[in-house]
Amino acid sequence: MASRGGPMHEGTDGTDHLFRERVASQYQISARNKSMLKLFMLSHWLVTGALLLLLLPFSPFPPFPLAGNDLYLAYAWLASLPFTLLALNACNRSKAGQMGGFRLATILLGILPCVATIGLNVPVVMSYFSGGVEKGEGDVNAMPDMVMWQGHPAGLITSGLSLLSLLVHLGEVKVAGTLIA
Repeated sequence: MASRGGPMHEGTDGTDHLFRERVASQYQISARNKSMLKLFMLSHWLVTGALLLLLLPFSPFPPFPLAGNDLYLAYAWLASLPFTLLALNACNRSKAGQMGGFRLATILLGILPCVATIGLNVPVVMSYFSGGVEKGEGDVNAMPDMVMWQGHPAGLITSGLSLLSLLVHLGEVKVAGTLIA
């Protein structure tokens, strides 16, 4: 192409722009999916920041009451973080094998702990939304074993965070599968 005021290529007046080389559609789809995967990975890291704010003892909030299976599932979910770096490397170098490893790790360390956390907290969430949680101490409908944090059931907060991260992981797996294919 000619620059402004500079020499023009011989044999063209610039009206042949419709016949010039274009990027093939599969490369456009690949570039779009790579940028979408990077956006999902950024979301993954943001959800991780929210989870770390709840888990770390020196956060600005009071300590979050995670214990037992919820704590183990949170740590299993945190183990999925290094695989986002693997996916970033796979994106930059177009490595299908590394992308497959990221996809498998996301299913095992991301989706399964999120589904298990939501499943463990279903009674708490259902009780909360059915009106079983009141602020009064002597309420008959309140569940006695419900752990509260900042006036809300801790199971509801962890289920909401797990649902958000589940959506991010499902998006990552779908886009990674498109990039592998």
